[in-house]
Formats: sequence, C-alpha cells, structure tokens
Amino acid sequence: MVCYNLTKESDKMGNLNIVTGNILDYISTVDAIVNSNNEYMIAGSGVCGVIYKAAGKNELENYCKEKFKTKMLTNEIRITPGFNLNKDIINIFAPKYYEHIDPIKKLMESYEQIFSISKQKGYKTILSVSIGTGVHGYKHNEVGLNIIPLLYYLVEKFNINFTLVLSNEEIAKIYRNDRQ
Repeated sequence: MVCYNLTKESDKMGNLNIVTGNILDYISTVDAIVNSNNEYMIAGSGVCGVIYKAAGKNELENYCKEKFKTKMLTNEIRITPGFNLNKDIINIFAPKYYEHIDPIKKLMESYEQIFSISKQKGYKTILSVSIGTGVHGYKHNEVGLNIIPLLYYLVEKFNINFTLVLSNEEIAKIYRNDRQ
C-alpha cells in the first residue's frame, strides 16, 4: 500500500489522497464509501461485488429491493446503509463510455454528484475507486488526465477528504502524473 496526499495540508480545504491496494483496507478511515453500482442495485462483478459481500450481500440486496422499485439512471445516486461495513454506501450508476457523445464529461458529472451529495449528507471523508474504469469501459490514461484536476477542485470546494484507491502503483502513477 502506498499513500500520497496530493493537496496542501489545511484546515480550510479537503485533501485528495491516492492510495493503492484493496478499497476495504481503508474503510475504517472514512464516513462513506462510493460504489459504482449497476442499474439493478445487485451485487456485481469487481469492486461492486466486493463491497456487497463485505456489507452483507443478502441484507444489502434485500434493502435495495424493498427501498428502490426502479432501475438507477445514469449518474443517479442512492445512499444505502453499509450494514457490516458500518459506513454508508454512496451508490452511483456511472455512465458507460460507449453510450455517450462526450463520455469523460459525463463521468466528471458523476464525481460532481458524489461530492454534492456527500456535502448534503455531512460526510467529511469519502473513499472510492476510479469509477467507470471497469466494465463501463473508461481507460485509466484518459480518466486520470481529466479527473485529477476536477478532484483537486472538488475537495477544496466542498471541504471533503477524498481517498482514491487504485489497484496498483503502475495505475497510481497515471493518476499522479508523476507528481510524487
């Protein structure tokens, strides 16, 4: 695990941290975890499946079935309890790269939504992987180039600490753009 704080230390703004490893290794340090969910809000593959399993798959799926009667729309956020995680889950149905004319812009709207909802809910620290880079088809090179400047802006604007968890150091270097 490698951790980089990419923002200036200050009480007046949030921090952007880029770490590597398993997202669940960092869960104890945050108020909420972002889950790039599928439109049906059921356990999926990749990180979504890991989060559901850790939260209690049956309990979380049953909660979603009872509370939400419609499929999620692109960039819609639904907050659920984390059950066994003891953290709220910020579920977002991220845009799919191949379904949008300007997919990076649509993905950037996802992050803006996450921060806006987090501020409304009073979260001070949130944890996320790079949303959209799994089955939704976004490539790390393109996402890292565009999302990091936005994340700098959002952590300061909303005064929220944001930890971005990436699977390995090679991918983390793309997002840090060799800043460290």
